[in-house]
Amino acid sequence: MGVNPRRLGVGGKVRRGVFLLDDHESVRAAIRRLIEATDDLSVVGESGTVAGTITRIISSRPDVAILDVRLPDGSGVEVGRDIRIHCPEVRCLMLTSCPDDEALVATAGAGAAGYLSKPISAADLLRAVRWLASGEQHPIVHALVAE
Repeated sequence: MGVNPRRLGVGGKVRRGVFLLDDHESVRAAIRRLIEATDDLSVVGESGTVAGTITRIISSRPDVAILDVRLPDGSGVEVGRDIRIHCPEVRCLMLTSCPDDEALVATAGAGAAGYLSKPISAADLLRAVRWLASGEQHPIVHALVAE
């Protein structure tokens, strides 16, 4: 089976796949533009709601899923738990505009590999995605990825 053409970068280099889950189209569009401007990452799917997200993630097989914690029809934390069950190889990066200790504990309990607060700089978001896509085992990250 060949590599998805969307996952081929410059010189035929395979790009790491990223799935986006955020209820704000403008946020998804900004993250998509940022990721697609790189030569090592590619958006392989996205959703604005919890409904149907797991099916999309299973079919798109991303390396990293960026999940908004609070969604109108559920929680990115619940999606993260489902990802751990159905696609344990996918690393989850939780984003939240309302950081609190309860959310951090919930994301850790769901098996999230990272936790970032909005707003976040483009450089820090890309660093976090690349770090998670590398597959290294590290404890959950809060706020910013360590320099």
